[in-house]
Amino acid sequence: MSGKRIESIDFWRGAVLATIFVNHLPGNLLGELTPRNYGFSDAAEAFVFLSGLSVVLAHGRRFRTTQGWTAATPLLSRAMRLYAAHIALTVVALALFAAAACLTGQEQFLAAHGRSAPFTDPLHGFIGIATLGHQIGYFNILPLYVTLLIFSPALFLVGLQSRWRMLLMSASLYAVARFTGANLPSWPDAGVWFFNPLTWQLMFALGIFAGFVIQRGAFPIHAQSYRLALALTLGAALIVTKFLGLGPDVADVVSAYLDRGKTDLGVVRIVDFLALAYVLYCSGLSARLKATALFSAASLMGRHSLAIFSAGSLLSAIGQILHETTLGSTLFDAVFVVAGLWTLYKLASFLECRHRKTLLAAPAAPADFVQAEELSFTR
Repeated sequence: MSGKRIESIDFWRGAVLATIFVNHLPGNLLGELTPRNYGFSDAAEAFVFLSGLSVVLAHGRRFRTTQGWTAATPLLSRAMRLYAAHIALTVVALALFAAAACLTGQEQFLAAHGRSAPFTDPLHGFIGIATLGHQIGYFNILPLYVTLLIFSPALFLVGLQSRWRMLLMSASLYAVARFTGANLPSWPDAGVWFFNPLTWQLMFALGIFAGFVIQRGAFPIHAQSYRLALALTLGAALIVTKFLGLGPDVADVVSAYLDRGKTDLGVVRIVDFLALAYVLYCSGLSARLKATALFSAASLMGRHSLAIFSAGSLLSAIGQILHETTLGSTLFDAVFVVAGLWTLYKLASFLECRHRKTLLAAPAAPADFVQAEELSFTR
């Protein structure tokens, strides 16, 4: 299975990127329809899980056939590429918010979501950004991904011997981090990373585990497991929606006892995501949608995920700025979201066309190289 493109993964990857874009525009009506409002997990879990899965499909064969650091080099190179993308996105976003503050006179554009440090103390602020110690709101998932890619060769080496041993190693690190409260520190502002790499690596490892299973065939479908996963998914939806608005007090009491924190990846978030993912897998939803325009559009965006993620992040920053001005309204937010999704789709179409022309014009490349590039999560 290694090296073979799986369209359903492209579809879900594109759907997750679209969901992240919608959710990064707080208060918009369409955001109320996204999965985070009907369960304990959200697009972040799917993003990290699919990252781990895609890394296996793109680079698993290399670790089986190449020894030592040579096998890890492409992953480390990709981590550096993502690091550069994160720095560029952060700088551009800060410039957008600074321009908004100058044009509107609204100082909150410089202060909200951790944006003040680069403006009040530029030297320390930008050193913090460069070292990933300072991350502004809505631009903090790529640092997590960079860290996980650097960590991934260790997971690969153990996983190739035993995927269960790899998962046990990851779960043990998760347990230690949760028990001790360990996290990477923020700097220059006091605090910790919004996405704790020591705990979120478990979701990445689960994706790698799934990738190893897919390379051997397909996930088994068990009726009892499906019914349990469906019950957990429906139960989570009832609690999050406060029993469809009929039992808010009961839902609040139940929620208070659940480990659902996002920074440290609460256990209930892991269970909720795995249950939902299994339900969707068993339902064959992606296969049912395969002939639709929705499947085609989402798959297209999924094939060019780094560019789509980057463009979506900057579009969401623009949307946040416009939302805080006199232009902001329910109708405007909805129109902006729809226009933004259309823009992302057209960008993916342009990149796909350019990519195909490049492949046609380029000399023949080794099969392994082409397969890795085709499956890359960050093309």
